[in-house]
Amino acid sequence: MSRYMLKLLNFFLFLIFPGLLYSQTTGSISGKVVYESTGAPLPGATVLLKGTCLGASTDLDGRYSIADILAGSYTVRASHVGVSS
Repeated sequence: MSRYMLKLLNFFLFLIFPGLLYSQTTGSISGKVVYESTGAPLPGATVLLKGTCLGASTDLDGRYSIADILAGSYTVRASHVGVSS
């Protein structure tokens, strides 16, 4: 392959590669945090995806939603002052 063809190929890969990075599948995780003993919602709890910096706080009904998550398996951890899981 000629030098010109290699440079042209590198140029096209340079243009295409960023698009491949942004085309990764993303999704969201949502749920509800409740007290185990009563089933009552736990507002103001912090919900984090273990091993990431992604998280959310629960609303008054104990619900949360975390968006723009790459496909994969995650462990969800919820905590609140005085309560931990």
